[in-house]
Amino acid sequence: MIRRLLAAVVAVLACVGLLAGCGKKAGLTSSSSCKDFLNASPTDQVSAIDKIAAQEHAPNSTTPLGQPNIGYLCAGDPNMTLGEAIRRTG
Repeated sequence: MIRRLLAAVVAVLACVGLLAGCGKKAGLTSSSSCKDFLNASPTDQVSAIDKIAAQEHAPNSTTPLGQPNIGYLCAGDPNMTLGEAIRRTG
């Protein structure tokens, strides 16, 4: 009885872990919110800016001044999409 209960608990925890990981694997996209961007790690932020700037043809976003500007825009409007912040930066 205890073994079955323990096995059930382990199975539930494993499923929760898999589901939690699924959202993180997708990463930041152009439609991600600025709030999600600001909560991401600095490494993930830079990777997302590089990827989305290439897709949006916004090379100014990858410059030393462009990247902080995206953070500034996102801090001012956390509901804006990351793609919009990158397009505004150029």
